Amino acid sequence: MQVSNGGLVRIHPVPGRNGEHVKKLLVLAAAIAGLLVFRKAQESEARKTVWSKSTDTVD
Repeated sequence: MQVSNGGLVRIHPVPGRNGEHVKKLLVLAAAIAGLLVFRKAQESEARKTVWSKSTDTVD
């Protein structure tokens, strides 16, 4: 038995289903990235608040 494609097996996915999965993964990745950015911004703002309260003002 000869295999003409170098031994690779090609699996043909159901048309239309692959794009839906990619879209869902992109939405999930965007949501996680947004959450991380939001948490980082909150942490940065909290640091600024603590820093400004702990330093003396210059007259």
